[in-house]
Amino acid sequence: MLLDYIIICPLAFVLGGSLKFCINSIKSRNLAFDQIGLGNFPSTHISIVSSITWLVYFREGYSDPLLGVCLALLIIVTIDALDTRKKIEDIVRVLRVELGDGKSIEGLRDKTGHNPIDAIGGVGVGFLAALIIVFTTT
Repeated sequence: MLLDYIIICPLAFVLGGSLKFCINSIKSRNLAFDQIGLGNFPSTHISIVSSITWLVYFREGYSDPLLGVCLALLIIVTIDALDTRKKIEDIVRVLRVELGDGKSIEGLRDKTGHNPIDAIGGVGVGFLAALIIVFTTT
């Protein structure tokens, strides 16, 4: 059972990242290696944190204090994905206008954040990862 809590996060990462890669590849009609790490559906960060939150809920129940810790972390990660990273996108846009497209800002990405649908998708992927663990282990 302890192993379940260790493998759930990598499982959610692989599920979320694979789904995102497939969706981006279909949209761009090309293998989307250049879009890795650019946000979009589903949020991989939220997938990871929600997976362990769901697993704690399924295994320990809603009265376990650990669920509260998991929910707090999930809220923080969701705020980061929806708000903080959008503000970073705004800063990058301002830098591009002020500094131009020179070498000093070449590595900055224009798209890093998520919208609410991406976040909900991340929670769904986390739920799926937890179900896989619950139904394949004892």
